[in-house]
Amino acid sequence: MPKSSSKYTVEALQKSLGIVLLTLMPAGSAWSDTPLVDTSRAGADSVIQVDTALYQPGNALLPYTPVNNPTDFEKHLTQNPTLALFKSMFVPGLGQIGNRRYVKAVVFAGLDAWFVGSAIHYGRQAAVFRREFDNAALPAARNQWYDLYQDRKDERNKFTWFAVIVTFISMFDAYVDAHLSGFPRKERDHEVALGASPDGVVSASVVFFF
Repeated sequence: MPKSSSKYTVEALQKSLGIVLLTLMPAGSAWSDTPLVDTSRAGADSVIQVDTALYQPGNALLPYTPVNNPTDFEKHLTQNPTLALFKSMFVPGLGQIGNRRYVKAVVFAGLDAWFVGSAIHYGRQAAVFRREFDNAALPAARNQWYDLYQDRKDERNKFTWFAVIVTFISMFDAYVDAHLSGFPRKERDHEVALGASPDGVVSASVVFFF
């Protein structure tokens, strides 16, 4: 084969291969000296421009102790949380007194005393009606006494469950409040507010923290 023919064949193959490569390459990725990353707006030491959203602290946490405060809040608890739980288990409201939550203590103690007293009252009536039922001879009288006995027994059971529920709530409320008692509290302001709306209506509000 003549040398000129070989030269033309090699050049034709090179052109064909170049056309095939250009066809297979993705759009916008042709060979060039242009860098793939736009560094015109990047800093001197950076390659990629990073768009970062920075955290801007607000004023919501200003009344509280900052995170870097070295205070050990566990040493400032009003009482041991486990002790508060057991105190409210034996006497509902007693754990709240140790947490200095006196309104809660009165509420829990009052509710528990009411429910326990009601359960005892209906229990005594149920016992009386049961004796009358046992001593009655006529069927009509027995049925009447039995209905009264069943009603009082249901009331006794209902108030007994109410007392148990109040005791459990008092226990866990005292436990949680004891855990939170060492943490700083936000200053309480505007507990009593007086204002007027644009239409001339005057309103007053009272905010009570317990």
